[in-house]
Amino acid sequence: MHFNKNHIIKLLTRVQNFAADNLILVQKQNINFEDDFDSTYYGLIIRQYCIISDIRLLFTHKTDNSLTSELILFRSLIDDYIHITYIVNQSDKEEQILNFNGDAINKNFKKLSDLATFNEEKLKGKYPYYPTKKSIDEIKEKIKNTPRQQKYILDKDNFKLRTFRSTGNLVRSLNNEIYEHRLIRAYFLWRRYSDFVHYSNFSFGLEQQIDPKTDETYTEFAEIISYSYKTLLNCLSHYSEKYNLEIKDRHNLADYYKESEH
Repeated sequence: MHFNKNHIIKLLTRVQNFAADNLILVQKQNINFEDDFDSTYYGLIIRQYCIISDIRLLFTHKTDNSLTSELILFRSLIDDYIHITYIVNQSDKEEQILNFNGDAINKNFKKLSDLATFNEEKLKGKYPYYPTKKSIDEIKEKIKNTPRQQKYILDKDNFKLRTFRSTGNLVRSLNNEIYEHRLIRAYFLWRRYSDFVHYSNFSFGLEQQIDPKTDETYTEFAEIISYSYKTLLNCLSHYSEKYNLEIKDRHNLADYYKESEH
């Protein structure tokens, strides 16, 4: 099937409705936001709804032919799909969720530490808004002494936090399961769409070559929209198992994505 713009808007609307309908149902559950699993899946559902809604608005209201914003947002959907699909297919998925969230804290701390080093070495430690070595030590102690953060700490004395595999290393670790082949395909799109996140003449030239009316761009967009649906489904499955949530599917997306490539 060769997709066109109207097809994409229709698919976006269906997945947007799927996210909105089930977000309402999830919000009626007694969710424990102190629980990493409840909060992670909830946050991902909200994120899918927001990104899909924004892409739909772009397709519905934009008057020019550029796809810059759409390409960047679609790349985010691919990223979420790869991560959550990998996690829910692991035998230790609870540990993987902790690694995933701990890795974000670890990376943020290292980023702040780098800024503090730059501030101290180049800016005499006085640049506004930049952290200092003292403030970094205070952040470290706060993390070490916050009860909720303890599950992310592997070694308190040496301040070693949990880590999660990079997207590239994650995909390279895959074997031969069906879901793994899907992630390998998604990784190809993720790498390609990553070119559009940061500007260069190369990325600008790539975008100028896109002609969705004649090439496979809309077909790829349809595939990525299916990733968002599957991300939502994986998240909602957590609430189905834990809270007996009955997933609402007014557009019969389960049948559509069962029988269709997209």
